[in-house]
Amino acid sequence: MISTMKNKNVFKLLAVLCCTFLCVCTTEAQQDIMLSQQLFSRINVNPAGTGNNDKFDVFLLGRFQWVGVDNGPKVGLLNFTGYSEKLKSSIGLTVLHDHLGVGHSTTNAQVVYSYHLDITEKYILSLGLSGGVNFGYFNPQDNIMRDESEYSDPDTYVQEKTTEVKPDLNFGFEFTSKHWMVGASCTHLLNDSSTTFKAGRHIYVYGRGFIPVSDHFDIAPALSYMHKNKVNVLEINAMAFYNRFIWGGVTWKPDLSKPTEMSMLAITAGFEWNDMFRIGYTYNLNLGKYNNLPSNTHDILLSIQF
Repeated sequence: MISTMKNKNVFKLLAVLCCTFLCVCTTEAQQDIMLSQQLFSRINVNPAGTGNNDKFDVFLLGRFQWVGVDNGPKVGLLNFTGYSEKLKSSIGLTVLHDHLGVGHSTTNAQVVYSYHLDITEKYILSLGLSGGVNFGYFNPQDNIMRDESEYSDPDTYVQEKTTEVKPDLNFGFEFTSKHWMVGASCTHLLNDSSTTFKAGRHIYVYGRGFIPVSDHFDIAPALSYMHKNKVNVLEINAMAFYNRFIWGGVTWKPDLSKPTEMSMLAITAGFEWNDMFRIGYTYNLNLGKYNNLPSNTHDILLSIQF
């Protein structure tokens, strides 16, 4: 009876947290990039996604978009986490650099903390908070303008190199068991609106399962959703693992606001070695109305645990 009451209280708490996110995280925003293989390390979008094991984890992910196109977008992500069983706490650091185009980039760096509550022997609730700074950079002199008509507004167009440093804050939670996980977060809490240099608030909700099929095979279906203003991106993912050594899978990412116009298919493969190193690769294909955009976009993952 006591266990049943505990479970009811946990689900009530989760419902309250979800409602809070829905109320708080509504804004116009420049969109955060949704990186493939993100579920392997999530602290840049949810500070509660730490402490997956008792090791230190260094996670590197690079995206090279439209390879072969001059000044194509590039993204670099570094996540570092560690967990203390004695303190039931995780600490971490996340740094994301987004080269958006010619003379335009943003860098976001945050310190991450999460506390882990052992609800029962099978279930853990993690609450996370991260804080840091967002550094925006724009230099119009790196752009070559052929004539004044190329300016969006010649009277207000930024003529000089400009930088902006602003505080940034994220909050989230995760509820996990041995075979599944659900989580939600709100990023850029301090930003009521977006500018060239910073993104507005985003809300993320996701879930993942881990299902043993045989002694050698496991499958991991996942579903995630990102919302900001009029943008609603869904990720439907399925991964298969062989002996916890080799994995592969596919991800479909449609924008629910205009699914026939913009979506992406990502094909992923990777392997682990010695329970210490993880290497992964993803090739992204553009689908829908804008499938004529270059599809040669590559994500490369490297993770080291020690």
